[in-house]
Amino acid sequence: MEEILYVKVEQNIPVAKRELTLKDVATLYCTNKKVVQTLEKADFYTLPENAPQKTMFTIGKVYEAIHKTYPNIEIENIGERDFIIDFEKPDKKEKSKLYEYIKTIFVSLIVFFGAAFTIMTFNEDVSVSEVFDKVYLMIMGTAKKGGSILEIAYAAGLPLGMLVFYNHFRRRKIKDDPTPIQVEMCTYEEQVNKAMIKTASREGKTIDVN
Repeated sequence: MEEILYVKVEQNIPVAKRELTLKDVATLYCTNKKVVQTLEKADFYTLPENAPQKTMFTIGKVYEAIHKTYPNIEIENIGERDFIIDFEKPDKKEKSKLYEYIKTIFVSLIVFFGAAFTIMTFNEDVSVSEVFDKVYLMIMGTAKKGGSILEIAYAAGLPLGMLVFYNHFRRRKIKDDPTPIQVEMCTYEEQVNKAMIKTASREGKTIDVN
């Protein structure tokens, strides 16, 4: 029976070296383990010194590297047809933790004040205080004087609702589902990758078979 090699390539592949093997860019599976072991060590591509950080490839380049070792093997692609090699210099991974903390604090402050501004604007537009006054009057039969349980519940419910919505409390996740931010970031990353791949293809910068 003819061997079938299954190849899976992700859309964006971060690497920290220039001499790439097939194992660095693809996940290989075959009933013949020797085939996989041999191909994982096979050379795929060497990024030149002047190469950009992100280089676009087609799956044909992977096929070409495989067929250099096994010319007659049947290949089944179960991954992406076009993909990006994202070269990260070793020193880039060793960024100062202080810089990362400052960046995180800066983004957190923007999100915090932006959310606070949005909530205050919403409250002013619908006049929440007047709504509370009317609800209190309908239930209790007397006009509200000062604060009440409605304001306390509203003030406690806002941060609690944010914790449940963003699905995080400190470092622990409340649920196993990805948070809305994680979903949006994945969607954004996927759209960026597709845009880069299409742009490189139109400009003829995608690396294909020779």
